[in-house]
Parts: sequence; C-alpha cells; structure tokens
Amino acid sequence: MNKLNNFAPFFILIFLVGIIGISTYKINAKQQFKQEDLSKNVEGMATSLFSKEDILLPEFSLPDLYDATKDFSNKDLLGKYSIINFFASWCTTCHAEHEALMRLKQEGIVDIYGVAWRDINDNTKAYLEKNGNPFTKIVTDNKAIFSKITGIKAVPETLIVDANGKMIFKYQGNLEEFAIEEIRRIVVKK
Repeated sequence: MNKLNNFAPFFILIFLVGIIGISTYKINAKQQFKQEDLSKNVEGMATSLFSKEDILLPEFSLPDLYDATKDFSNKDLLGKYSIINFFASWCTTCHAEHEALMRLKQEGIVDIYGVAWRDINDNTKAYLEKNGNPFTKIVTDNKAIFSKITGIKAVPETLIVDANGKMIFKYQGNLEEFAIEEIRRIVVKK
C-alpha cells in the first residue's frame, strides 16, 4: 500500500497534464472554427468576431506611460475612428497579438491607443522596447478603473471607438489576421 501512496503525486500530475491537454485542444479547435467561419464571409459583416456595442465613453483621463504630465482622454478619440487595446507585459496572449498590432500600425489606417492593464510601468516599457511599439499613445490603468468603465474583464481586449467617442465594437482575445481584416472593413469607409 505504501508503494501505491508513493506514486499518488505522479498519477495526479498525469491526470492534470491530461486535462490541460484536452482543454488546449478544444480551445484551439474552437478558434480554428471561428477563423474558418470568418473566411467564408470575407465580403460582408454578417459573421463578426467583434461584439456590437453602443456605449458613449464617459469623461476619463489616464496617465501617459512615459510622461505623467500628459494624459489620454476623450479628446484624443474625437474626429476619427480609433482602436483602444488593453494589454499587459505579463500576458502571453498579448504577446501573440503583438505582430498583428505592428502590421496594423504600419498600415496607418487608425490610431491605436495602448492601455497597460494592471502592469508594472517598467515592465511595460521593457516589453515595448524589446518587441516594438504599435501604439500612438500608451497609458496605464494599473488599478483597472478605466477597464471597469469599458467592461474589460481580462487582457487582451480591443475596442473600436467611432469619431464621436462612442465604443461601437469590442473584441475579446488576441487579434489575428482575420480580426485585422474586420477592423479594416469597419474603420475604412468605402
């Protein structure tokens, strides 16, 4: 019986690894299905990965990551479509979407504002220095006050804001090429 007790932690570990493996497989299969579904409807907006929102953002002010005397507020969002991307240096899925944000920045079709969510400022700076900065402006929301206003529960999340300062779409998860295509359709008027 003692020999069996010695192997108990090993059996528990094998069980947990199995559960994680199955969960990862199911999540990956679900994301693949979403991507295939979107590619079937490239022309229209019927299949959307973005949830439709209609929320006029209240007045807010967030401190700039590099200069505390500057801020990010409603005024920055007026007159044009904008993207607000909530991210963190510690977030692995944020790392996965970083390349897509860099490509979106290169296109120059929309200003992208980065909100460092519950992060340490020095870690955020080091992350952006290492990986590149896709943002027009980077601000901090270390106490998650702005994220409560916008309904952010985890990172990464991306908001599309119209020229009147109204949040019109929200995307939960890391942006990939199919999501970038949808952003292009939303912000570039034909």
